[in-house]
Amino acid sequence: MTMFNTVTGGFLSALMLAGAAMADPSLWHIEDEDSDVYIFGTVHILRPGLEWQSDEVMRAFESADTVYFEAPVNDPAEAAGMQQILMANALNPAGTTLSSLVSDEAWSQIEAFAPRVGVTAAQLEPLRPWLATIQLGVGFIMISGYDPQSGVEATLWPQANEAGKTLAYFETVEEQIGFFANLPQDIEVALLEETVADFETAPDQLDTLVAAWADGDQATIDNVMNAEMRADAPEVHDVIIVQRNHRWAGQIEDILDGSGTVFIAVGSGHLPGEEGVISLLRDRGIVVSGP
Repeated sequence: MTMFNTVTGGFLSALMLAGAAMADPSLWHIEDEDSDVYIFGTVHILRPGLEWQSDEVMRAFESADTVYFEAPVNDPAEAAGMQQILMANALNPAGTTLSSLVSDEAWSQIEAFAPRVGVTAAQLEPLRPWLATIQLGVGFIMISGYDPQSGVEATLWPQANEAGKTLAYFETVEEQIGFFANLPQDIEVALLEETVADFETAPDQLDTLVAAWADGDQATIDNVMNAEMRADAPEVHDVIIVQRNHRWAGQIEDILDGSGTVFIAVGSGHLPGEEGVISLLRDRGIVVSGP
């Protein structure tokens, strides 16, 4: 499950929960003499029907002058640039095919699975392993009944934009793509091989993850999102989770030096645990109310 969580927990992450239900995800609050900062953990793709917009969360969101997201991936104005950056990092060097990089077993799994998400293995051959991982991983979740337009950011970004709130971001689209595109090739390949090996068991574990998010169960989120990745893919965990958490904690401290009400929406896997954003803020002496 580790590598599947890596894909779904970083750029273009995807999490799910079956059926219609009312969620009560966690919300954190920091305040000083002239600032109110709310921190909310998100999931980027959800099955339609989950009512996660609790009164507490939406009051905080609506009160904010500025809303921070990880990156402007939901901004239509960024779509063309995002596509250009993807294509610049998408292809293997001339003469290198995807099947030549992965094991025979993994390639057989890709050949069998790719048609289920509307592509052929031949169409994946030119792609670098990191992009094939994302295409197959996100495709798998979508054919399982999940809708990118039901994700938290896809819901909040248009609302913030239409309300005239200031939109701010911790990272650029290019930086987010680079987290994967700049991985060493052996890590890219391991990411793909372990992701395709996890497809049969992924739905149950993802259900567990989002059920924990809906219940505000930070220990389970940390265990499912981070513990396995720390143990089995420490290089990926460091790039995708730890380094970014430290940068964001510093950026949030800078936000507190300003004034006004700010709502921060970032992936839920970044918040719990010893090296999660919340603990890092508390380590800096910042009082954070919440779990």
